[in-house]
Amino acid sequence: MRLALISVSTEHEVGHGPAGMLPLFDGNVIEQQVRAVRNMGAEKIILLSPTMPGALLQYVDALKRQNIDAEIIRDTSDLGQHASENDDLIFLGDGILPAKPIEDKLSGKSVESIYVVTNADNYDSFERIDLSHRWLGIALLKATRLGEISNIPDDWDVGSALLRTAVQSECERELVSDEDIQSDAVSQLIDAERSLAYADRRLGAVRIPKQNFLDRYVVWPLMRKLMPVLWQAPDAKKYFGMASIACSIIALGLGLIIWPAASLGFLFLGSLVLVLHKRISMFSTELNKPDWTAPIFYLMAAIVLTITVLRTVSSATLFADISILLLLIGNLWLVHAAEDDIGLNWIRPDTPLILLILLIAAALGAFSLGLYTAALFCLVYLVAERRDYFSSESGAASQK
Repeated sequence: MRLALISVSTEHEVGHGPAGMLPLFDGNVIEQQVRAVRNMGAEKIILLSPTMPGALLQYVDALKRQNIDAEIIRDTSDLGQHASENDDLIFLGDGILPAKPIEDKLSGKSVESIYVVTNADNYDSFERIDLSHRWLGIALLKATRLGEISNIPDDWDVGSALLRTAVQSECERELVSDEDIQSDAVSQLIDAERSLAYADRRLGAVRIPKQNFLDRYVVWPLMRKLMPVLWQAPDAKKYFGMASIACSIIALGLGLIIWPAASLGFLFLGSLVLVLHKRISMFSTELNKPDWTAPIFYLMAAIVLTITVLRTVSSATLFADISILLLLIGNLWLVHAAEDDIGLNWIRPDTPLILLILLIAAALGAFSLGLYTAALFCLVYLVAERRDYFSSESGAASQK
């Protein structure tokens, strides 16, 4: 079995308590550390905290409610009862967060190793091993080493004690380059400033698939500015989900009293709020829970569009317009299910873009024309996307 030991010291207490309790994305640093060690294969989580703040105790209880084996202890004397001599131990120091490449490497590794960086002045916040290396606060060791440090004094650092035993046994050293450190291969989040800067860098490096010009140049830049603020509100995602449904209900009401432009305006706003609802938790550590917000919104949107067609078109063209609406919905679903196509992404139809087209058309008194334009737009995209697909398939076949 693999178990993880995460140090939650009191050395860096700055307003929010220990470094691990610093806010990060829509949670805190410890939640991200737990996510990391679980990705490395840890089946049991041990949090070592001399002070045991209330927020940490509540978090451990929440993990247990999710059927995650987690414990919190005060000192090393309790470590022995949580591990057997055949277990592997993943250790993370206070505020230390490894990137995915290190997670992936450690998940398939069984040889004892410590992660180090060159001994340079800009790494003076990391513990020095010798003249050549400093320790990055990450180690993969055998759990038997916990017995070697079980009787250390309470004021000794557990990470340093484990490091000492690892160095004495000359276990393998994994050197992380300066370039990788600059790319956040290992982050030391010990104060609010570093935590905020790390979150901002992660947002800046995000590549959202299937992103068209409206999303890339308007929607996403605005959301990037909003998200750090929204992360500070624990229930922001829930409220925005409710807001998207509320927008669709208002749109339905306005559609029933024949205000198509206002109805589509609220529907367009609701689609943007729904996108934000999904993206608030793009770095979340929450388990995947059923979320019915999107299906409910899309169902409401289909009803609103149907009502708009019934209320705005003439009886002579009603059948044709209803058919085009069904074609539009079907094509939009096919576009959504299609694979990411970098060459065509900039014109990829999505719900906000299609609703914007319909909103503009309704505002100009030409909803029926907008409906035909949106359906044709989706159809042209699907034809172009399939053409690229078959071209690549035929090219690959000719090379065989």
